Amino acid sequence: MNTPVRSAVIADDSPTMRRIVTNVLEGAGWRVVQAADGVQAVQAVFQEQPDVVVLDVQMPRMPGTVVARILKEDWATAEIPIVLLTALDAAGDRYWGNKSGTDRYLTKDFEADDLATTVEELVTAAPRGALRADAVTLSESDVLEKMCEVLERTLYQTSLAADVMAVSSKTHGFEATVAALLSVLTGVLDHSLAGVVLSEERIAYTTAGRPVSEAHLAEFLSRAAEVCGLSAADLQVRMADPEGRLGSEDDEAELATFVSMPLRGYGGSLVGVVALSSDRSDAYGDAALETLRLVEGPAALVVDAARLSRQGVTI
Repeated sequence: MNTPVRSAVIADDSPTMRRIVTNVLEGAGWRVVQAADGVQAVQAVFQEQPDVVVLDVQMPRMPGTVVARILKEDWATAEIPIVLLTALDAAGDRYWGNKSGTDRYLTKDFEADDLATTVEELVTAAPRGALRADAVTLSESDVLEKMCEVLERTLYQTSLAADVMAVSSKTHGFEATVAALLSVLTGVLDHSLAGVVLSEERIAYTTAGRPVSEAHLAEFLSRAAEVCGLSAADLQVRMADPEGRLGSEDDEAELATFVSMPLRGYGGSLVGVVALSSDRSDAYGDAALETLRLVEGPAALVVDAARLSRQGVTI
């Protein structure tokens, strides 16, 4: 039985560099597809579904770092290893390359064996299964649309993280800080109840986003306490409900969806959790969970800083 030939997409605006990389990989038994710029690179990867991608950073129409973000954020190409092969070697360049989601960073003074070995290691460490996404033919406008989606999502994430961190400078006092944090989160995530539970203090700060039943609140507190290794009976509950939503309508509405994220403060210790619930099934999809993961670090630092300040601890 013949072993399938492994394939690679390489992208570089220099014909000389494309030829060099192609010779190295073909000499190691790879089938190579070339692209001359970033847009062509995205098109080639979606069409070929290769085993590995080798990208230059500085390319016309779209840099390699943006190509990498597009590929890593699409389920059809996210598992394909990416090597950045570039003349840029400053610390900032390496940092940004890593942040783009690439798996390895090589400079263009590489030895042939370095590239061949790197590609082999990446593919061996995470071999792609037989079940791959179907080949997709993308137009240039399709590629640019994907780029805009990535940039828009990145801007959204950056803005949200900045809003969370700004809570510290805009509020005074621990409870005001928690209230402001919950306001930011509940402004972007649908919820019936939202709350912050502090493990050491055994306090739950809770707010209602829409009418909820007493039973819903009880289950919410029970689950949030359990995440902290506590029971609901251990908690002092401070409910912010100025609009009288608790028990104001359908008392039979049950908690259908619950999510939480840990709050790890200075030193990595668990200081509590942020929790959200809904009376709607499957209320929190991938986008909501990604939002929680995004704000997990900033939210934890904001809460812990306010908590320690209240205790008179100088950070």
